[in-house]
Amino acid sequence: MRSIASMFILLVAFMVSCNSGAKEEANANDTVLLTVAVFDTTAYNHVDKPVWIEGTVTHTCKHGGKRMFIADGNDSILVEITTGPDIVKFDEALIGSRVRVLGMLRELRIDEKYLNEWEAELRQPAENHEAGVHTGQKGHEDQPVDAKFEQINNYRQQLKDLSTDHLSFYSVEAVSFTEIK
Repeated sequence: MRSIASMFILLVAFMVSCNSGAKEEANANDTVLLTVAVFDTTAYNHVDKPVWIEGTVTHTCKHGGKRMFIADGNDSILVEITTGPDIVKFDEALIGSRVRVLGMLRELRIDEKYLNEWEAELRQPAENHEAGVHTGQKGHEDQPVDAKFEQINNYRQQLKDLSTDHLSFYSVEAVSFTEIK
């Protein structure tokens, strides 16, 4: 009877050790596959975690190529993809192509402090205007300063209307991407 109990204890110990190793390995390689369609409603669950996402490139920012936007199906939801440390820029030739991106999901929090800093930046010479929320809409880089001030006021109104201290905007910082042929 003792030998059966000892074998049972050894078996349980073996199973626990095997399962914990497999679990650690799974967590180390834990990359979530997101779709454009549910990006806005699920992104908050994956901030600062690795994700895969694919879609059709609808826009690349012409000032430096540091951003591109992808959509899937109807273009009502756009996901912003930014260049990571190993990607110099997104080429305009990607527009219309389907891409698969591996990256880190990032959150931009718009609060009163952010809006005050953005507003102060806009009051500086035009070449210093780097802040703001990039929408991916055609011509957003050429948006006049008055329109940017209007956008700041709209965000302030949203903060007030929603009775919240911040708005969150999500993007993917690309580690790598491939064009799907």
